[in-house]
Formats: sequence, C-alpha cells, structure tokens
Amino acid sequence: MLRHLRPASEACEECRLAGNHRRRTLRPAERHQRLATAAIFSGTAPGNRTVRVGGSYRVASTNRSTDRQVRAWRQVGRRFQLLTGLTVLILVICPVAIWLFEKNRNPNIASIGAGYQWLARTLFETASAYKLRTGPGFVVYYIVRIAGVSLIAFGTATIASRLVTTVILKGKGMGSTKAEGHILICGWSSKGSEIVREVRAKEVADKRRIVVLSRHTDDPTKDKSVEFLHGDPSDADDLHRAGLPSCSTAIVLADESDPSATAGDKDARTLLTCLAVESICPDVYSCVEVVRSENRQHFAQTRVNEMIVSAELTGALLGASARTHGLSKVVSDLVTRPGGPEFYRIQVPLELVGLTMSQALSPIKDKFDALLIGFYNAVADGFDLNPAGTRTIAAGDVLLVISSNASALAAHAVS
Repeated sequence: MLRHLRPASEACEECRLAGNHRRRTLRPAERHQRLATAAIFSGTAPGNRTVRVGGSYRVASTNRSTDRQVRAWRQVGRRFQLLTGLTVLILVICPVAIWLFEKNRNPNIASIGAGYQWLARTLFETASAYKLRTGPGFVVYYIVRIAGVSLIAFGTATIASRLVTTVILKGKGMGSTKAEGHILICGWSSKGSEIVREVRAKEVADKRRIVVLSRHTDDPTKDKSVEFLHGDPSDADDLHRAGLPSCSTAIVLADESDPSATAGDKDARTLLTCLAVESICPDVYSCVEVVRSENRQHFAQTRVNEMIVSAELTGALLGASARTHGLSKVVSDLVTRPGGPEFYRIQVPLELVGLTMSQALSPIKDKFDALLIGFYNAVADGFDLNPAGTRTIAAGDVLLVISSNASALAAHAVS
C-alpha cells in the first residue's frame, strides 16, 4: 500500500502570499534527508523504496527481482529434478512388474528380489539379463532401457544445472553466506580496503571471516578471502542473506556505489542501513561511518555502538598535528598495521589484582613490555584513560595497554 509522504518541492511562502505559485526545487541532500526522515517516522520498512507519483514521493513495498538467467536455471533444475524422480519411480515399479509377468513362466525371476537383480544387471548390460518369456515382459524391458538412459541424462543435467546456478549466484554475489561470528561490512567505499587489511594483518590472532554486502554489481573488494554479496544494505532480506543475525560486528560504511551521490545522500543511506540493522539484530556490535559532522545528531538517536565522523576526525587530527608536530604519525602507528605499537585489551593478570594504577605500571612494563593507559568502563561502554594513580585493579577489570609485543599479551588478550 502506498503511503503519502510530502511533496518533492515546496512553494516559497512569500511567493504564495503574492499569488505566485512557483516552486522551489529541493537540493538532492535536502530531498534525501526529508525522504529518510519521513520514511523513519512513517514506519517504512527497510526493504521498501520511495517512488514519485504525480508531484509527490510515496513509499511503495518492493521485492528486488532475481537475475533472469539465474531464475531460468533454477526452473530448469526443478524440471530435471521432477523428471529424475519420475524415472526413479518407474525403475522401482518395473522389477515388481517383471516379476508379476514372468514369475510363472521364467524360473530365473521367481521372486521380487530376483526382479530387482534383473533390473540392476539389465541397466549395466547391453541386453536383458535373463531370456524373457512373455510379451508384457519385453515391454517392461524396453521401458527399463529407456528409463535407464533417461535417468543418467536427467541426473547429469540436474547436477550440471546446480553447478552452473551456484557459479552464477556466486559470481554475481546473489547467494547467501553460511559464515558465523564474522564481520559484516554494509556498503563499500575506499575505506573498505583498509578495513580488510587491518583485520587480515598477520599480527591479528583472531582472523574472522569478512562478508561485504554492497549495491555494487561486481565484487569491489578484489580479495578472494572476502565473501561479496550484491544487495541493498538497508533491505532486511539482503541483511539476512549476509548473516547479520549471526555476525559478531557490523560495520556500516558511507557507500560509494553511486558516483553522483553527495555527502548528504551517503549519510541518508547510512542512516537507513543503521535502522535496518538495529531492527533485525539490536544486540550486534555496530560501527558506523558518518561523512558530515552536522549529521552526528541524527545518528546519535540510533543505538550504534561506535560512530566515526570522517570530517570531524580528519579535521581534529590535522589541527592537533599543527599544534603538536609529529602527532599524526603517532596516531597512524597506533591504529594501523604492520609494525609499531598497537592498542590491546587484556584481562587482568592474577599478580596485578589488588595493586593500584601506580603500582601496576612497572610490572606490566617489565613482564609484558606494555604501557597501561586505561580501564574499560562497562557503564559508559568505553575506556577511562589516564585514571587516578590510586585506582585499584580488580579481578574482572579489562585493561587498555599499548604494546609492540603481541605474543607476550596473547594469553590475556580480549578479542
């Protein structure tokens, strides 16, 4: 059913008062923002799309059709399966028929078991296994010969059609993943390659599978270790195909599949994807990329766990580097691999339980070659950096340290 949202363009109020009904065309960013907001408040499902009817935009339910070639192969596969089933049924009935017709005149086929033995030998030999005595027996024999050849042909064709369908689906990213505990990347941009490189770095012990769901028609990752699926990241069906309910982390990127999309368009799509992810799997840990810092307030209304504002982060780092020379290199070394120190989360070693922050600095440095900089705060879902020196370390604490020796921390690392 179509729901009316609001006109695509609004009449200038001053012009209306003057009797002039010229309309002001909205910019693409304004239009997408209004459509996204209207879709959110009107309860539009993530899989729906907005269409223009007359001079207005309305929300219409839509199901993305599958590729015609794939549907054709599926139909062919179903037909071959049906024919194969019928052929097998005929072959099951034929031994009973040959026994009924030949049992009183042929001593070689005196039981149903002998009838099945005759069937097996006849299928692999060039003639009937036994000399037949009745006319109906000959009819059954020819049926078996025809059905046997048909069974081989149908079986081979069914397997071939399955293989071809699988290859087509995989090549076009139209299948579904069987991964569990994986990292799901919704949308794709130039930052996606950096994400894959970081997750696949040799220093990372927990190498999880990566699944990419994007609107791109061809695999944009160019990486055989990454599973690509073509689809709409804001569509519920596509998110299920990508294994959202079973993934460990969902990363929502500002999708660059549409070269003409503005920064506002990208953020609008990202916002709809975040809402779709939350509606399907609210407990999944989510990280989202926001292009424009002005749109932070909209994403703050969602339940995303981490928000990276590209413009804000880049501007702040450039400004801080101008004041503190060399800071950008320090940050780059800490967050990128390979080489250099990295951030690690570790469980508290038993020998540190009960010590204060000041007392624990030296043992952590001596034993793990690491620098303690903070504690995980479960209430704020973040880290308390540079805590007071009198802060006591408890058994259940999670420590944030900087270290270049990943092997020394492996026994206590938290994924």
